[in-house]
Amino acid sequence: MIKYLYRHNKDYSRFNIIKELAKDVRIKNDIYILLPFSKNQFFKNFFKRDQIINDFFISNYDTYVYDRKKISKKNPRAWWKYFQDWVNFRFSNYLLSDTQAHFNYWEELFGKFKGEHLVVPVLADKTIYYPNIEENQSKKIRILFYGSFIPLHGIDVILHAFKIMEEQGIGFEATIVGKGQIFSEMKKLFDSLDLKNVRMDGEFIEEKALAQVIREHDIILGIFGDSKKAKSVIPNKLYQAVASKKAIVTMRSETIKEFFSDEELVMCDNTPQNLADELISLSHNEELMDRIALNGYNKFLEVYENTKNEFENFIKKVDKKL
Repeated sequence: MIKYLYRHNKDYSRFNIIKELAKDVRIKNDIYILLPFSKNQFFKNFFKRDQIINDFFISNYDTYVYDRKKISKKNPRAWWKYFQDWVNFRFSNYLLSDTQAHFNYWEELFGKFKGEHLVVPVLADKTIYYPNIEENQSKKIRILFYGSFIPLHGIDVILHAFKIMEEQGIGFEATIVGKGQIFSEMKKLFDSLDLKNVRMDGEFIEEKALAQVIREHDIILGIFGDSKKAKSVIPNKLYQAVASKKAIVTMRSETIKEFFSDEELVMCDNTPQNLADELISLSHNEELMDRIALNGYNKFLEVYENTKNEFENFIKKVDKKL
């Protein structure tokens, strides 16, 4: 049977999605799925690694040193995080990543992986993220960004884009939800720009309430950061938006093309002017916005079912080898 290894069994979306994808699999032997954010569990179960599928998902070293820049490469904490990641990556026999580009980046950091690898995209919980029955009755386009305020998100790009839209007299309403590492810095920028059509109050809302907020908006914003990680992942919010049948605008990257085309979402350069141009274009073309939202939703359903089948087959293949 399938068993799960984790540090804390929290209500992480990735935990729930992996469990949902694997719930119908029937196997003869015990297979352990090592859930993300639990890299010490690999050390504790090292001699069971023939039975472990490691959902590597993120590199702790990359997150703290390069992405969030919380510690330097010379910090002993960075050395420990690198060692944890290196052992998990190099000694796993079976590994999951969220994109092929992210996996390739890990190989740059930790060396060639010699086991078997499967891409399991981030996806979204379909019981939480789903289309709205009622249509938006507002005459103004409603735009939403939400996140944990980390450099990956490029929130400064978003705020400056909103300022350009206001200066051009575009009728829109925008909401920015969340709080985190760089919130204070971004709040100062928000105040200095004196945005009139944008609300950003540092609120945190739980996931089901967030899903309803998504359904109340027309356009969801992705990420616009400039780090290697930003260019090698497809963020949760993209999948959550398309699962809710909403048009999403996000930074242009080759990684997104692993699963989505230009017919299913809007990609732009991570500059305020380019983002503003795309948002203005959508605000003037409701038919295009609705078509992109529908195409994105249909592609999400297709990717979800394909991923479920591929993951089930991957688990069965591991089972046959035991």
